[in-house]
Formats: sequence, structure tokens, C-alpha cells
Amino acid sequence: MSANSKNMSLFLLLLNFLFFSCCNSLLDEQVQALLAWKESLNTNSDALPSWNLSNGTPCNWFGVKCNLQGEVEEINLKSLDLQGSSLPSNFQPLKSLKVLVLSSMNIAGRIPKEFGDYQDLVFVDLSENSLFGEIPEEICRLSKLQSLALHTNNLEENIPFNIGNLSSLVNLTLFDNKLSGEIPKSIGLLRKLQVFRAGGNKNLNGELPSEIGNCTDLVMLGLAETSISGSIPSSIGMLKKLQTIAIYTSKLSGSIPEEIGNCSELQNLYLYENSISGSIPRQIGELGKLQSLLLWQNNLVGTIPEELGRCKDLSVIDLSENLLTGSIPISFGKLSNLQGLQLSVNRLSGIIPPEISNCASLTQFEVDNNAISGEIPSVIGKLRSLTLFFAWKNKLTGKIPKSLSECENLQALDLSYNNLTGTIPKQLFVLKNLTQLMLLSNDLEGFIPPDIGNCTSLHRLRLNRNRLVGIIPSEIANLKSLNFLDLNNNNLVGEIPSTISRCRNLEFIDLSHNKLSGNLDALSNLLNLGSLNVSFNEFSGELPNTAFFRKLPLSDFTGNNISEAKDDTRLAMKIIFFILLSTSAVLTLFLIHVAVRACIAYKVNNSWKMILYDNIYFSADDVVKNLKPSNVIDTGSSGVSYKVKTPEGQILAVKKMLPSLDSEAVMSKIEMLCSIKHKNLAKLLGWGSNNKNMMLQFYEYLPSLSSVLHGSEKGKLEWDTRYEIILGLAQALTFLHHDCVPSVLHADVKATNVLLGPGYHPYLTRFGLANIASEKVEDDKSNPELDSIQKINEKTDVYSFGVVILEVLTGRHPLDPTLPEGIDLVQWVKNHLASKKDPFEILDSKLRGRTEPTTMHEILQTLAVSILCVNAKAYERPTMKDTLAMLNQFRYFV
Repeated sequence: MSANSKNMSLFLLLLNFLFFSCCNSLLDEQVQALLAWKESLNTNSDALPSWNLSNGTPCNWFGVKCNLQGEVEEINLKSLDLQGSSLPSNFQPLKSLKVLVLSSMNIAGRIPKEFGDYQDLVFVDLSENSLFGEIPEEICRLSKLQSLALHTNNLEENIPFNIGNLSSLVNLTLFDNKLSGEIPKSIGLLRKLQVFRAGGNKNLNGELPSEIGNCTDLVMLGLAETSISGSIPSSIGMLKKLQTIAIYTSKLSGSIPEEIGNCSELQNLYLYENSISGSIPRQIGELGKLQSLLLWQNNLVGTIPEELGRCKDLSVIDLSENLLTGSIPISFGKLSNLQGLQLSVNRLSGIIPPEISNCASLTQFEVDNNAISGEIPSVIGKLRSLTLFFAWKNKLTGKIPKSLSECENLQALDLSYNNLTGTIPKQLFVLKNLTQLMLLSNDLEGFIPPDIGNCTSLHRLRLNRNRLVGIIPSEIANLKSLNFLDLNNNNLVGEIPSTISRCRNLEFIDLSHNKLSGNLDALSNLLNLGSLNVSFNEFSGELPNTAFFRKLPLSDFTGNNISEAKDDTRLAMKIIFFILLSTSAVLTLFLIHVAVRACIAYKVNNSWKMILYDNIYFSADDVVKNLKPSNVIDTGSSGVSYKVKTPEGQILAVKKMLPSLDSEAVMSKIEMLCSIKHKNLAKLLGWGSNNKNMMLQFYEYLPSLSSVLHGSEKGKLEWDTRYEIILGLAQALTFLHHDCVPSVLHADVKATNVLLGPGYHPYLTRFGLANIASEKVEDDKSNPELDSIQKINEKTDVYSFGVVILEVLTGRHPLDPTLPEGIDLVQWVKNHLASKKDPFEILDSKLRGRTEPTTMHEILQTLAVSILCVNAKAYERPTMKDTLAMLNQFRYFV
């Protein structure tokens, strides 16, 4: 071998040695970095068993991929539970790391500033964890980064000011955190950005920067449920590729810019629940690909543009709860794909255009609460897919078209509060799917058709306040699902058909102000009946001798020749009780005085005894003169509640208790109210009584949970707030049931009796508190669902608590009239779950948008607790103590 050949061989051998030494050194650094992070994990088990030296290079480890040179290029550990461990801050040796996916791993802590050192990163997903603190500015040094997913964490502070330095960024998802401050103007430097989602950060404020128009590749803009304010910038028109704008439930104002018509690819425009004013720009009609237009609950004025008829792909239009005027555009008849048209609660006039019948796909048509006049077009029967038609509270005239019977899928029809005339067409009752028929407050005449018996799915029937004549048809017996029957204020005659006893599900009946005769025996077997009004008819005889009729208020059968059922034993008991009560009245009043004088001062106003706490003062006259119907805020089993303003400007909630002859019970209740204290029980400001047996209770006036769930703030409560309200209510009931001696039963738990103080702190009112249990009440296992006939016990409160949970989760009233088949909320939820449908479909829209695993887990667990509470068998319901334990158990990091 020549000298040159020897030298060349030595050179290659040396080069090979240096290369592999270098590679082994680099590989060793990567191994040490990965193993060091593994050692730092906060987990009791070996979460990464394959991460060890016996498995060779990291390229063989779980979740790790390498390039051809054997360098770690990707780490993907999605959905691996690391139980609160922190993110790696020592991955600098991983020089070729491009993909880092650590999502849904139960990771806590902050995002390390060292992430800014991982210079080759292209894809980072840290979403759906429990990260907190700020997004470090250092992360903005990652110039190669194309996707940054930090959504569904607890990140705080501002979006980094230099976010615009991420010049390669395509996807940026920051939604469902706790970010605040404004969107940096530097976002306009992200020229490749396609997806920007930062919704669910309720403290993210300021205006949408006009620089967003520079992100010309943007496809998705999501800023819903934030505090973004101001107008939508006109630069939005520069985003020619934009497909979705979702800035709903925010604080937008000003008008929708005309330039939005330039967003030629736009499919979804979600701007509902804002304060947007001005008119709907006609340029929206140029959006040929638009599918969903949701602008409800704003301050929009002017007319609905005819140009919307050009958007042939539109499937949903919701413009309800605005100030729109003019008529329904004829051009809507061109929208063959339209499925939902909601125009409720506006100031629309004109007629229902016959052209609307061309919308063959229409399933929901809502134009209620407007000033629409004219007749319902007869061609409406062409809408064969229609399931819901609401046109109540308008100025409609003419007859109800027979052609509605051709809408074979119709489930809910409400034409109430109009000027409709003529008879109820018997053809309507071929609609086998019809569950709600609401025709009240019109000028309808003629008979109730016997054909009504064919409408076997009917749950709610309201024909009251018309001019109907004739009898109640016996065919009503076929309506086995009927639970709400209102025929008051007509000219009906004859007897109540005996066959009505077959309607076993009837809970509400109002037949008042007619000319009905006979007796009420036909109603005696309706065991589910909870409300009955037969006043001002021509009934005679005795009331049926059942528990329900014995408790029926006089006002519900006055104006007839009806007497109470004779019950000699009951009458004798009443006489004896009255005698005993009369002889002890003076002593009782004295005991009341002794019981309370140690902690209260009282004042006498005329015949009133007023007992007030906390050095406040107002007279009985100040209160009593304001106890009028216009001030009623709630009615319940224990009395009526009023909102009263005193001359000094203090606003009170005043409970007028139902009259009682039992003075001793009144005294016991006063003593109990004075003694029990809990952070989640409303504070009693005082009480008053007079010699006419009127009893008043005074509380600080606060908004109720019901008013927040169903009023102007509807759909705005965050999950954390809802959970704290549920938890607070559970704590109050647990205290009453398990910590008070003897235990206290509330007996009137409902959303209207849950008051919300500052920060939505829940207070259970003491309006009910009807029973003090001196001894444990055993559940009656033969009658699992307690009713008015049986004793109230703790499980009654548990059931009511479960109903409140469902109301909080779904955002629906327990007797929501829009529920299918007219059923109540509890049965609707049970039916939904029994059919194996997605539980998230029944949730309030505010909650359905939450996708983080922790929140999803909490919501579903809370739903499960509510189902346990509303079990039909009382003895199978949990106690409040167990219920509270369950609510605390599944909440992370409580």
C-alpha cells in the first residue's frame, strides 16, 4: 500500500471517529434532557415506562420520533395523564425538535420562558391543561412556529405584545383562558395567519384592531364571550378568505361595516348578544356562500334587506330581539335551504309573505312579538318540514288556514294574542305530532271540534279568552299525554265529560268564566292534578272529598253553587282546634314577645307589630300600600313576594305569608328564623303582623337566580359561576338538614328563592322553611314521589335542588313551554339521556361551547348528581350531605 493510501485511510478513520463521537455526545445530551424531565414529573406511577436506557435511543421511546440522523424531531404525548406535572424547561439540547404536543395531560404550572430557546419548533400544542400565569414574551422568538395551541387553560395577563414576531404563524388558538388586556396591534404582522381564536376570555377587552385586515389569509376569527368592544373595523373587508366571524356575547357597538360584503368566502356570521346598532348592511346580500346569519339580541334598526334573498345557501337567519321595522322580505322565498327563520321581538309590520311557502326546508318559523297584520297565507301548508310556528302577539286577522294540517311534522303552533276569527279548523287535529296548540286571546268562535281526540300527542292546549261555545267534547279522553288544559273565558256549556278522568297526566286545568254546569266528580280521579280553577261557572253540588279538593283555595271555585264536602270528623277537629287556639292567643303573643325582645326592638304602627333588625326603620304603611299586583315578583306555596321601595329609598323583598290560624307555628317560625345563620341563607331584616292575621317578612331585595337565568343576562353566566351557585345552595340545604337541631326543611326550593348578591354569591331565602323536623321522617317507599297529600321530608328538598341544578345547566325554566311534547324539564332531560343522545345537547349554549376536559368532566358530573336528586323514588335520592360531598369530590383542586 502506498503512503498516500495509508494517509487517506487514517484520515477517513479519524473523520469517522470524530463524527460518531460528536453524534454520540449529542445523542447523550438528548437522552439526559428527556430523562431529567421524566424524573421531574409529579406522578406516583411510571407514566413513561419506555423512557429508559435499556430501550436504546429515544427514537424507540413512546411518543418520540426522530429524523434520519437519529435526532429527536417530535414529542407527542397527548392525553397522557401526568397529574399536575410541569412543562419541560430543559429541552435546549433537542436542537432538531419541531413538534411538541403535550395537550390534555393534566399539566399545571407556568409556561417556561425557556420555550423561547427551542428555535426549530414548528408545532406547539399545550392545550387543555391547567397552565396558569402569563404567556411568556420569549415564545415570540420562535420565528419558525406555524401553530401555537394554548387554549383551554388558566392563562392570565395580556397576549404578548410582540406576537407579531411569529411571522410563520398559521394557527393561533388562545380561547377559554383568563387572558385580559387588548389584542396587540402587532397581530396585523401575521400575514400567514389562518385561524385566530381567543374567545372565552371574558376580560379580553378593547377594540378589534384595524390591523387585523392585514391577515389576508385569515379563515376563522373567534372572539366570542369576551369584553371586546367598539365597532367592527372596516378593514374586515380585506379578509377575502374569511369563512367564520364569531364575536358573539361580547360588547360590540356601532354598526356592521358595509365592507363586510367583500368577505366573499364568509359562511358563518355570529354577532349575537352584543350592542350593535345601525341597520343590517345590504352588502351582506353579496355573500353568496353565507349559511348562518345570527344577529339576535342587538340594537339593530331599519328594515331587513331584500338583498338577503340572494344568499342562496342560507340555512339559519336569527334577527330576533332587535328594533327592526318594515316587512318580512318577499325575497326570503328564494331561500330553498332555509331551515330556521327567527324574527321574534322586533317591530316588524306588513304581512307574512305567501312567498315564504317556497322555503321547503323550513322547520322553525318564529315571528312572534311584532306588529304583523293580515291573514296567515293559506299556502303555508306547503311547508311540509315545519315543526314550530310561532306568530303570537301580532295583529293577524282572518281565519286559521286549514292548510296547516298539511304541515305533517308540526309540533308547536302558537297563534295567541291576535285578532283571528272563525272556527278552529277540525283539520288541525290530524297532526299526530302536535304537542302544543296555543290559540288564546283571539276572537275565535264555534265549537271545540270532537276531532281533537285524534291529536294524541297533545300536551298543552290553550284556547282561553275566545268566544267558543258548546260542550267540552268527550273525545278529549283520548289525549292521554295532556297535562295543561286552559279553556277559561269562553261560553262553554254542559258538564265536564266523565271521560276526562282518563287524562291521567293532567296537572293544570282552568275552566273559569264559562257557563259549565253539573258537578266536579269527573275530576276526582286526576291524581296528578296540581292546579284547578273552575270559578264563575254554574257548577253545583259538593266538592269531591279528596285531599286535593280539601286544600283547594276558595277563589278557585267561587262564583258557583258548590259547597265543601262534609267531613264530620274534620269539622269537629277544626272546632276543637279553634277553641284551644282562642284560649291560648294571649299567652302565645306573650311568648312571642319574650322570645324576641332580647335581640330586637319593635314598634307598633296602628294595629301592626313591627320587629326590625340592624337599626333600620320603616312603617307598616310604607310597605302595605305597595303590596299590589304590579309589584309581585314571585308566588309560591307559602305566600306572595313583592318588591317594595321605602320612602328612604331602601328596596325590600317583602313576603306576604298565607293566612294561618296556628299562632304557635308562627311563633316557632319567628324563633327559628331569628336563630339560624349561614353564609348562604338570606338575612332576615325583620317581620310584621297585625290583628287581621297578616304576616310579613322583610329581606334585602336582590336579583333571583331565575331572573338571571331567564332575564336580560340569559346565557351569560360562566360555568365557574354556575358551579359556585349550585355549591352554595347545596351548602345551605346541608346546613338546614344536617347541622340544625332539630333539622329544618325548606319546602320551597326553587330558582326564584335563590338570591344572588355581589359576585353572584347565592343566598337561599327563608320564605319556605315550612317544617322543623322534631324527629326523622321515614320515606314512604310505597309512594316514592311525595305529593301534596303526604308529609314533606328532606327528600322533597333534594328533589327541588335537583330541578334547580337542571335549570342552571340547561338555562331552561322547569316548565319551559317550548319543550317538545309539552313535558317538563325533568322529564325532557330524562328522555334525552334515556335515548343515549349526547348530554351536551341539552346544555345552555354558554356551556356547550366549553371543550376543556376539566370543565366537561365537572358539567357532566353535576348533571349526574342532578339526576340522582330527581329520582322518582324518594328513598333512592341521596341526602343533601351526600349530595354536597359529591359536588365537592369531582371538582379539581377545590
